[in-house]
Amino acid sequence: MRIAVTGGTGYLGAHSVKAMLNEGHEVRLLLAPGDTGGAVLDQFRLLGPVTVVSGDIRADSAITELLSGADALFHAAGIVGTSERQATAMWEINAYATEKILSRAVDAGLDPVVSVSSYSALYPPPDGVISADSPTASGRSAYAKTKGYADRVARRLQADGAPVVVTYPSSVVGPAFHTAAGVTERGWAPIMRYAVAPSVRGGMQMIDVRDVADVHTRIMTKGRGPHRYVCGGVLLTFDQMIDAVADGLGRPVRRIPLHPSVLRGLGRVGDVAGRFLPLGDGLSYEAAMLLTSATPTDDRSTREDLSLTWRDPRGAIAESVRGLSAGSGQQLGDPRA
Repeated sequence: MRIAVTGGTGYLGAHSVKAMLNEGHEVRLLLAPGDTGGAVLDQFRLLGPVTVVSGDIRADSAITELLSGADALFHAAGIVGTSERQATAMWEINAYATEKILSRAVDAGLDPVVSVSSYSALYPPPDGVISADSPTASGRSAYAKTKGYADRVARRLQADGAPVVVTYPSSVVGPAFHTAAGVTERGWAPIMRYAVAPSVRGGMQMIDVRDVADVHTRIMTKGRGPHRYVCGGVLLTFDQMIDAVADGLGRPVRRIPLHPSVLRGLGRVGDVAGRFLPLGDGLSYEAAMLLTSATPTDDRSTREDLSLTWRDPRGAIAESVRGLSAGSGQQLGDPRA
């Protein structure tokens, strides 16, 4: 199958492209103007046939060229993070460009048309559990709002019978494949640097990036129709996450007890300050709410339909931290999905 791909040189996208090439698919990859693809593109070409299309995903001409001759679409491009300073770009790319490329792919008869969303688009769920049946949420941050907009677009197309498939990864962890580190690891950078972390009552769903790539490979089959797949993984307590970081660092991490309300308050401050200052990822009210609420996901339909078993994300966290500490092919940059 010839797959048109956006976001293929981002953290999650690169793992997904790697898995698709390993399964014998051909990839038609969109790169932004001036982006050479770097080391990850060289690695892709060692695995299988890759054609590069240069263009801005917001431009009609780029979408036309990318979709020309393709059998399916894998759309993972997006601005990922918690910084409100990127709100305008998030609306342009996460929302409006997604609406355009999904609609164009459906009109061109591609099957499947895959859109990578986020479980943030479904948070908070009305019944306390995020599942494929959860309604699209209104969202608190620019990231969640734009993902929610794109999710409503995808669901409208699905309601018309289009073969649109949406995936909803939770906090994705694990070593990068020749790209910058994922947003979760970027949020842990201060903990890795100083070996000090808060101890907060709460937790978060986490999933190994390779498991999400397996999901994306298995849904690349024509004729399956519309689907929604939650990729939540395993619910880890905050202390379990820090234990995994410490394992990767090879040294203890000192814990400082912090009440959940204090963390949420710091997140609100971060939201306001982040509009003006480059605070980085992790310090947001939405992230604090997700962490302190410890909202579970129901992934049973994903695992049963695709015959998958999730890896333990603690091993992926430790592996990623070891790689970052050693500087082995990944970096704390600002990737796109």
